Amino acid sequence: MILVMFLFILIVVVFSAFFSIVKMEQVYYNGFAQEMLNTISSFGLNTESYGEESINAKRNIMQTDFIKNFSIYFSLNNTARFGSILDETYNVVYTNKTEQISDELFVRIKDMAENSPNRFELINDYRTNEYYFMYFVRDNASSPTRYTLLIEQDKTYINNQLREVIIIYTASIIVIAIMAVIVAGLLAANVTKPIEVIRKKAQLIAAGSDINEITLDDSQRSEYEVVRLVESFNLMIGQIKDNLNEISNEKNKLEAILLHLSDGVLAFNTKGELILATPVAKELLKLNEENTFEEIFKKLQIDINMEKVMYLDDWTSTEQSVKFEDLILNMFFASFKNEKDDFGGLVCVVHDVTKQVQLDEMRKEFVANVSHELKTPLTSIKTYTETLLDSEMELDDDEKNKFLNVILTESNRMTRLVSDLLQLTKFDYKKVAWNKIFFDLGELAKQICEKHKIQAETKNQNLECYITSNVPMVYADRDGIEQVITNILTNSIKYTGENGNVKVYVGCVHDDAYIKIIDDGIGIPEQDLPRVFERFYRVDKARSREMGGTGLGLPIAKEIVEANGGSIDMKSVVGKGTEVVIKVPVKTEENLNSQ
Repeated sequence: MILVMFLFILIVVVFSAFFSIVKMEQVYYNGFAQEMLNTISSFGLNTESYGEESINAKRNIMQTDFIKNFSIYFSLNNTARFGSILDETYNVVYTNKTEQISDELFVRIKDMAENSPNRFELINDYRTNEYYFMYFVRDNASSPTRYTLLIEQDKTYINNQLREVIIIYTASIIVIAIMAVIVAGLLAANVTKPIEVIRKKAQLIAAGSDINEITLDDSQRSEYEVVRLVESFNLMIGQIKDNLNEISNEKNKLEAILLHLSDGVLAFNTKGELILATPVAKELLKLNEENTFEEIFKKLQIDINMEKVMYLDDWTSTEQSVKFEDLILNMFFASFKNEKDDFGGLVCVVHDVTKQVQLDEMRKEFVANVSHELKTPLTSIKTYTETLLDSEMELDDDEKNKFLNVILTESNRMTRLVSDLLQLTKFDYKKVAWNKIFFDLGELAKQICEKHKIQAETKNQNLECYITSNVPMVYADRDGIEQVITNILTNSIKYTGENGNVKVYVGCVHDDAYIKIIDDGIGIPEQDLPRVFERFYRVDKARSREMGGTGLGLPIAKEIVEANGGSIDMKSVVGKGTEVVIKVPVKTEENLNSQ
């Protein structure tokens, strides 16, 4: 209020001062012009006495009473005014000014004398702080100028007068402003007093005071309305606060539920505009700039009509499955209603079933592989057994022994398969009891290489083991690590041709001991490398079965190594060989005691 009043008064006073100063200057300006006209007429100027343009006529004019009076007047006023007379060729025939007329002023005089239709012109020059009054002596308005009277008036006196007026107005503004502040302050104190009461009562309420204890004494009975306002205000705030807290709690619950859902949620209004998209939904559908129902599902190439889902209860296509990039998504659509029981929009729940589909495919493939692996040896056993039992066939002892050896080989194959399956089942259900001890990994590698040297020599292979550094003792299940190394080494020997090389390196990097097995065998295609640790996966199924493999060796090796805190990686190039790196963490007794 104080600011508004002060600004209003200030604007009024400033406007009045500006108007007064402009008006005063205009009065001085017009007064000067009128004074000059009166003065010139008092000099007895007679334009008709100026005849033909000749030297004699010009001299006669200069000798008239006008020239004398003109010179006498300006000789007496030479401190503030200067007068000059210019002839028809703009030469100065008289002046009481010591300085010459400037070129710029001379150009303006000439231009006005030749072009101005007026009898006189007045110029207010702010740069030189002077008035310039020019009086043109002509026979008539259309005839050329006979001569020009130039009168210069210094504006110092006028400016001083205006400056005094400005000082007076400035002082007035200051006085009025002080008075306005005082008056406005008094008014504001009276106006804001009830508000101050409310503020103090609100502070008491905020501090936890009982609303019933907030009363006014007898001297404040005239302000009982303020108390009632405080009580009503407090009651209203309390109700609003309760409602807001309830709404906020429900909102927070809903946000927490949506944020932690593994499924994505999209919500659209009746216009098809996206009003909600959870982070999971944005990530699954790769939403960037799509903001409408049509844009989003056109991108997913789903043919669905929003109006049908919202308004047709018997429409059955409220669930759709779509493959988007590498994901398989199930989408559930349902409409929702607003507080008026009208349709408020559509909700879409996006469920990522990629892993479930993959697991289902793996389960089907696993069952098919197990069935096939069991069926093949069982068929062989059944066939050879029936042949042996056939009484009509006469077999010699060599043939019988051959058949029995086939039955024994297939039985052993089934035994290995069942044993591997049981071992994987134990891994899946965490039922393996690991016997972890400290042992020398380099010594274990040497022993395994010695055991398989004869197997390598049968194919004229060069099997060598190198200890590249001082390998610390490792803490792991020795039998399990031995099974892993044996499995990888036998695979290298098995899939490396005659006269091939199999190298085993043992070393230590940082906190891991490693075994690197390198061969120059047939290798594995690049597209098959990511799947070599899957159960029953074979790069060349026919060749693997022919060599007696079950397809479970590498998955078992991976489970054993990871259960002991290590890792197993494989690199391979078709026709050049394979490299397998097994890492086992190095631990000391101090580390174990601190864990």
